[in-house]
Amino acid sequence: MFEKEIKTIKRTSQIGLWGSVGVVIVAGLFLYASPWRFPQQTDYVNRWMLIAGSVLAVLSLSMALLVIRKQMPRLRQSETLGAKLTGYAAHIRSLFLSIFAVVIVLCLMMLVSNQNVLLMLAMVIVLTLFLAYPNIYKVKVDLGLSDEEMKMLYGDRYVVDSKDEA
Repeated sequence: MFEKEIKTIKRTSQIGLWGSVGVVIVAGLFLYASPWRFPQQTDYVNRWMLIAGSVLAVLSLSMALLVIRKQMPRLRQSETLGAKLTGYAAHIRSLFLSIFAVVIVLCLMMLVSNQNVLLMLAMVIVLTLFLAYPNIYKVKVDLGLSDEEMKMLYGDRYVVDSKDEA
């Protein structure tokens, strides 16, 4: 019944997370192990790229945390399970794909300016994606779902906590 939303949540979170991990690894390897370099920029340009990348990283991380903090209570208060799942799928798609785009931009700025500090900032942003990754039990907590709703959504993959049954 809600297979489309569950697949969307899973697919977009995996694309965002593992795509970001891959981009950071490839950019780091290119920066440290590759004999090729982009033409050296002036110190002025390098400084401004470092500042712009740092501001971009801080603003995107702040945006992600603020959106998570504001969106989850709204989704919990939705009337139906369908509305909760549709809103959650849109939230995950927006969050993970926008952070993926930010990681790509940071890694490009890092390669052009040869600033390894931007690699560190990109890795911190990727770590936040690991914390926000929506597994089955995080979806339950985020949306405030009951055990019956979780059984309806995930079937046998959802294991009920034995303390709750007693």
